[in-house]
Amino acid sequence: MFGTILSGMSTSMFEISVVSNNVANAGTTAFRKSNASFADLYSGASPETVTRTSTGVGSLIEQARQSAKQGSLMEREGVLNMAIAGNGMFITNTANPDGTPSDTLTFTRDGEFSLDRNGILRSSTNDLVFGYDGVGGTDLSQMVVPFQNEAGVQLTALDIDPDGRMLATYGPDDPVLIGQLAIAVFPNSTSMRQLGMNKFQEGQDSGQLVLGVSGQEGFGSIQTGLLEASNVDLTTELTSMIRAQQQFSGSSRILQAYTDMIEKLTR
Repeated sequence: MFGTILSGMSTSMFEISVVSNNVANAGTTAFRKSNASFADLYSGASPETVTRTSTGVGSLIEQARQSAKQGSLMEREGVLNMAIAGNGMFITNTANPDGTPSDTLTFTRDGEFSLDRNGILRSSTNDLVFGYDGVGGTDLSQMVVPFQNEAGVQLTALDIDPDGRMLATYGPDDPVLIGQLAIAVFPNSTSMRQLGMNKFQEGQDSGQLVLGVSGQEGFGSIQTGLLEASNVDLTTELTSMIRAQQQFSGSSRILQAYTDMIEKLTR
């Protein structure tokens, strides 16, 4: 009996923790909320042997499942602020101490990018942003926008078209193709490993990485001047928190009643 009550309190506390994290990140760019998942628990029995009249011995925490729901798109001035409408993630990389790319790829939906003093495109966490040096290339590389061309003319404009192509303008010359942003897709993106700071890594059950570009079949489209908001619905989350708190309160009252009963029986 005690174990059954304790399992109910544990699951409610876990759900409160998950919901609290969702609420705390309601304003975080491109945050993906999690949903707590539970199962019933039977002692010494398998799902095949449990009968309809069996009495369970509590609940079991399965895991926190990510939600792949698209967040709303909000306006944010600047050509380097981007959002992916649809499937896919930007590809980033944490640089080595010497500034060169490391061997580990990371992925994010947060498209709040900027250029450093060397013209290297970086994410909001200062990671390198990867793409192709041409259109529809095959080899990923860091995206670099030179602040002046070979003739010494300064950069006057930078545009990113719906295909993710970066076009730089130097003085009165025609725009020059710098490269094309890459998009990564996983068959089961909800099983990707969370690293924090809106970054993810390939997980054991996420499936094989598929690379592509904006607008390609099966890939979302890049939109500039926009950022993806969190997919957290505060009304839903607060309702879930109230329900979990009531579950915890009910379990604690049952525990108190059980303790009082045992105390009376053992006097």
